[in-house]
Amino acid sequence: MYCLADCNNFFVSCERLYDPTLNGRPVVVLSNNDGCVIARSNEAKAMGIPMGCPAFQIKKHIGTARLNDVIQLSARHTLYHDISLRIMSLLGRSCERLEVYSVDEAFFQAPFNDPVKDEQFLRDLVAKIYKYVGIPVSIGYAPTRTLAKIASRIAKKNPDTTQGVYGLTSQHLIDSALVKTDISDVWGIGRRLTEALRNRGVGSAAQFVQYPNSLVRSLFNITVAHTHAELKGIDCTAASPVTVAHKSIMNSRTFGTLITSRNEVQAAVVHFAEHCSRQLRSEGSVAGTVMVYVRGDRYREDVPFYSNSCQLNLATPSSSALTIVHYALQAFSCIFKEGFGYRKAGVMLLNIKPETMVQLNLFDKEDHNKQNRLMRAIDHINTRYATQAVNLASTSAKGEWKPRQQHLNQSAQSALHIYSGMVASSKKKSSL
Repeated sequence: MYCLADCNNFFVSCERLYDPTLNGRPVVVLSNNDGCVIARSNEAKAMGIPMGCPAFQIKKHIGTARLNDVIQLSARHTLYHDISLRIMSLLGRSCERLEVYSVDEAFFQAPFNDPVKDEQFLRDLVAKIYKYVGIPVSIGYAPTRTLAKIASRIAKKNPDTTQGVYGLTSQHLIDSALVKTDISDVWGIGRRLTEALRNRGVGSAAQFVQYPNSLVRSLFNITVAHTHAELKGIDCTAASPVTVAHKSIMNSRTFGTLITSRNEVQAAVVHFAEHCSRQLRSEGSVAGTVMVYVRGDRYREDVPFYSNSCQLNLATPSSSALTIVHYALQAFSCIFKEGFGYRKAGVMLLNIKPETMVQLNLFDKEDHNKQNRLMRAIDHINTRYATQAVNLASTSAKGEWKPRQQHLNQSAQSALHIYSGMVASSKKKSSL
């Protein structure tokens, strides 16, 4: 059996963890620069606020009179990532073959082949995560990952009857779930594919399952064919495994304001490059190409618009922050122009491969072993104390490139600072 652990309203739950006064109230978390809704509490969903709704259009969906009842919070992705690591670490110690799918989802194998024992184990796991981390989690289990996704959705939508755990353990339960599952809610069926299937009379997962295999293969790609097979209970894990390592890694951001200073944009590029290199090392990979892009604001009439990108190949594939930042700054120097306003920048790493497959360059003068030891030491310090405990000095500009966050939860921010100080103090004492 495949199990899927899915954190309930994850970003909102993280905010509530540090500010219990948010419990039971309609809460939405906004994207970078407080642009649109990326997470909603159940209370906000009940009010009719859709996912992805621009912040300025919330009152259009709920009315001006109820707007003050909705609590809008700026996203704090560093906090969410830290809590996610705690949950995944706990899952990794308790489960077999953990596959982290996203910041709030992970697949793993049920430990028993007995439905009764598996269900009790998963209920204990849900209780353990809530006890030690404080985040509510729903777990669905089924013969395939696609069905486990559906089971997890059922567990999340019916907490009173499922207590956070639901299994599709028989064909009768699978058939019943597929009838109630809209085709747009099936994992792997996007908006365009939903429209294409609806035009052919397919409105539910059960109707999609009735399609002949040959017709699905002739009309759609192999990924859709695998989804179709998994809905029938045929495991396609070997054909489409969940992979943790990425083929490319990008970190970018829309700035909180239009920036004309070279130092500020450069500091942002360095920060993005550092973040990409850190993710590379966490996956045990190296990159062979660094791409940097900058973009202005095409809607501003008082400042000329400019957009450009530059891509450079590394002499030797690397995950070192020093090497990647060096190439990122070279690429940035090639495209930056004075006299323009910049609203967005980003760094992308390409040609990613496992670090065990690096082909050394005879003419490369860098001591990669020394750099790797340095990076391991820095990662250890940042993991032990804080994400930005040690970083490159070139990121220390004014921070004007950082996103606009006008709705930060001050109560939760104060609690988080107290907690961080207590953790850092306890770690220092334990190391003495």
